[in-house]
Amino acid sequence: MTPQLPENLPDQVQVVASGIDVPEGPAWGPDGSLYFVSAGEGRVYRLGADGQPVKVVDTGGRPNGLAFSADGTLFIADAGMQAILRLDASGDIEVFADSHESMRFGGPNDLAFLPNGDLLFTDPARTPLPDPAISPIFRVKPNGEVSLFAGDIAYPNGVDVTADGKGVFVAEMRAHRLVRFGIDAAGNAVDEKLVRRFHDPASPDGMAVDVEGRVFVSLPGLQSLALVGPGGELAELYYSPKWRPSNVTFGGAGLRTVFVTSESDGSIYSFRHTSAGVDLLHLPASV
Repeated sequence: MTPQLPENLPDQVQVVASGIDVPEGPAWGPDGSLYFVSAGEGRVYRLGADGQPVKVVDTGGRPNGLAFSADGTLFIADAGMQAILRLDASGDIEVFADSHESMRFGGPNDLAFLPNGDLLFTDPARTPLPDPAISPIFRVKPNGEVSLFAGDIAYPNGVDVTADGKGVFVAEMRAHRLVRFGIDAAGNAVDEKLVRRFHDPASPDGMAVDVEGRVFVSLPGLQSLALVGPGGELAELYYSPKWRPSNVTFGGAGLRTVFVTSESDGSIYSFRHTSAGVDLLHLPASV
């Protein structure tokens, strides 16, 4: 049962898009536009200057996460296609990676680029309920070589890089936990640490990191968006019965606007944050 919380929304929060069939995967593009998916339609959109969604591409599956590489290429985690897709220069979809050691991915969910250009993604849809879906996180090099980054995670969902680029946050959805991994010299996950355990049924999903090291974490099970401090403290909890946050990203001028996708009402919300989001594509490539 969802705890009863007092409604608490950010100052001057507004709806920037609505009527979207399962909005997810918000990402700020190099062209200064917000990109997102309609998982229900199997389609990637960008938000036009008039506030209307503009179709970018149909994936033929069920897209979820989006991420841009340093050169501006759009990558898509598509659960329906069981693959990481890439939008080529001509606007066509191509498969970037779809298997590891001859085993197909189960259903890629979210993705993030490390400062050195390697791509991390979660692949939770591997075992049906009631099994807790103990699943891996994969790493893909720019040449398409796939390796295991971390395993044995209870439904890894959202993934993002820490503010210093030297670690990785993962939303462990079925355990209601936010965890942090370090990265060793070989590029593998090490030193898993619990950042915060959320109240059941929080089900942490997508996330975004600011330059202060704080993490916005969407909690669809609690109809909330949490802001978690570097020490795991709960700095803010935005709750409303009107929304069900599924993912979040920074964008806008100076990366100070927060965009939140909400599945329950098919909307995308925005508000200004006190700090900028991390520009992950321009961190030193120390990993």
